[in-house]
Amino acid sequence: MGDERKDIFDKLMSLPGLRIFEDFYQKHREGLLYLFFGGLTTLLNLALSAMFWYVLKWENWYWGGFAIGTFLGNLISIIICVVFAYVTNRHYVFRSQVRGAKAVSIEFIKFVGGRVTTLIIEIGGVQLTVILFPGDSVALFIGKVITQILVILLNFIFSKLFVFKDKSDKEDKNDK
Repeated sequence: MGDERKDIFDKLMSLPGLRIFEDFYQKHREGLLYLFFGGLTTLLNLALSAMFWYVLKWENWYWGGFAIGTFLGNLISIIICVVFAYVTNRHYVFRSQVRGAKAVSIEFIKFVGGRVTTLIIEIGGVQLTVILFPGDSVALFIGKVITQILVILLNFIFSKLFVFKDKSDKEDKNDK
């Protein structure tokens, strides 16, 4: 079946009125879907962070001089978004054909490995914002948005070059 399978986005592009964009979509499919799902992941991350920080008031939790509430809210948001991003990247963006529990686990571990790098960048960027602009909720949110842009770019590079680079139909023979 491979890359010939049709998903909801392929079907949408074949609708009357949208067909004029189908060639452009097919040519840039991977990048467009990555931006779409990256955007959804970013919105989810920002919404969860805002909920933890502002609705639940975790931004006010400090342990000594460390913004523990900001850190925990950010970390939980990121973990939820990494799982969401893996599922959407695997199925829609890169159309991974890796099969079998062991092979999928290895793919997921690679994905998480790339995300750990960007997690450090994201948490560091948010904590730097807290240090530079203590008590400034607007600056905190702006710092979060800026780190998200950098994270999206780096995550695409890691996914494309490291995690989902082999689209061939693999199956772990030991998982049967």
